[in-house]
Amino acid sequence: MLVKDFMTHGPASVSPDDDIRVIFNMLSDRRIRQAPVVEKNKLIGIITDRDLRMTLVQNVTEPNLTVRNIMTPDPVTVSEDSSLEEAGGVLTSHKFNATPVLSADGEFTGIITTTDILKGILRIIEIPKTKGPLISK
Repeated sequence: MLVKDFMTHGPASVSPDDDIRVIFNMLSDRRIRQAPVVEKNKLIGIITDRDLRMTLVQNVTEPNLTVRNIMTPDPVTVSEDSSLEEAGGVLTSHKFNATPVLSADGEFTGIITTTDILKGILRIIEIPKTKGPLISK
């Protein structure tokens, strides 16, 4: 099973010049933990809710902080043609919750999360969908 079959295509992305307070609210509103940073249709970084929380706590009076000031540049990525096992290995070895996905041409195409990988694994082992917990009392 390949990353492209389970990743989120066209996820929410941010500009490096966006204000971090606006982006923090966007991530909170959408209930996501990270966003790719895109400039001129090219992936240049990633920002996480943790990056934002730490910066906002430490710099509560600093005006005009932008994504560019705190993003992780040149993030670790996986190919959309990578296997779920490879992507899972990348996330596990780096202790990430997600990583951007690139096409064979190096274009940013999406993001793969630990939840996406778990869904793929469940499909592989064919756990039936249930309405309640798998453990009975």
